[in-house]
Amino acid sequence: MGLDPQQWKYAFTNTYTDEQSLAFYERYHIPASGRVLFDSVLANYQPGHQGAWVDFKNPDRAPLLFLSGAEDHIMPVAVQASNVKHYKAAGTVTEHETYAGRPHLMVAGPGWEEIADHALEWALTHAHRTTASGR
Repeated sequence: MGLDPQQWKYAFTNTYTDEQSLAFYERYHIPASGRVLFDSVLANYQPGHQGAWVDFKNPDRAPLLFLSGAEDHIMPVAVQASNVKHYKAAGTVTEHETYAGRPHLMVAGPGWEEIADHALEWALTHAHRTTASGR
């Protein structure tokens, strides 16, 4: 599945200019399998764990930071907030932060360094955390 430049702009770069969006499209767009979309639709009809299944209560996972663009059309803030609520394992860290005015492709546009620096600082701050099994 591929996207045309207009679909790309709606999905990933809706807050950028047409020129910026097209430049990002030419640099980053790669057609990919639509299987994950079809699998998620069929998950309600097929028993058992699907390929995208997640163990939300895994106590041995690393700290998890969800970063949301307030203008994201693919993973809106409400969806990310819901995701955070699912990751509930004793002793784990899960946080969510929203960046105003940002689309889905927020780490490619102007000011991306601020987001990247913050994410790195957050990861380093939480790097000392061990999992429930002591790893």
